[in-house]
Amino acid sequence: MLRSLAIAISMYSRIPMPQFEWKEKDMRYAICFFPAVGLIIGIIEFLVYRLYKNFYISAELGTCLFIAVPLIITGGIHADGFIDTSDAFSSYKSKEEKLTILKDPHVGAFGIIRFATMLLLYYGFTYEAFLSCTKRQFACIFISFVLARSLSGLAAVTIQNARKGGTLQSFVKDSNRNMAAGILVFQAVVLLILMLFVNWKTAIGFAVCSLFMYIYYIHKAFKQLGGITGDLEGWYLCIQEIAYMVTALIVWHISMMFI
Repeated sequence: MLRSLAIAISMYSRIPMPQFEWKEKDMRYAICFFPAVGLIIGIIEFLVYRLYKNFYISAELGTCLFIAVPLIITGGIHADGFIDTSDAFSSYKSKEEKLTILKDPHVGAFGIIRFATMLLLYYGFTYEAFLSCTKRQFACIFISFVLARSLSGLAAVTIQNARKGGTLQSFVKDSNRNMAAGILVFQAVVLLILMLFVNWKTAIGFAVCSLFMYIYYIHKAFKQLGGITGDLEGWYLCIQEIAYMVTALIVWHISMMFI
């Protein structure tokens, strides 16, 4: 299990891990440890938030650090997927041609434009959350980095891959898919229950958000590509994290209306 954990962290982050040969038995449950990367990110985001609250750094700086943490920890692997997927979606070409665009190492203008737009929106929503949301709501946001990866991992082992090869396929092909799916669903349920004890309103909001975004993701994947890819997983993770931030703000504003 420790080898599976090391594989997951090595694959989806820039955190140094012991080097060893990746064997089939070690790969079976590696995807189940993908949420561990989210746990690391969530802990560091908590420290950033405490820095903002206890050491009185500006909300602007706190927001910038909050957005930078996932990019630094992951090495931008999911951002890269977002950019490539945005290029493919913006091409309005056939599914086969879109899959070819995803393999193109060059970055297109539409990918850059959409990524810049995403960062601006993420900055705005996060800045507003820093000024408005409660500490308990932020605790749910920290947990959401783990939840998003549980759902992303679930998609990886349950949804049809758009192509036979690719990084995602090589990572999950040796997985015990049924067992992995069960573990990832269990993780997601436990995380949502934990959120209920922290802030029940935000927890319900995140549960609804998770369901809506997951269904939207599946619909988008099959409509655009005929299945998922590693790049599309990165795209989903990026928009899911922003969706949680927006949901936290919506919950806060609704709560304020009834005070």
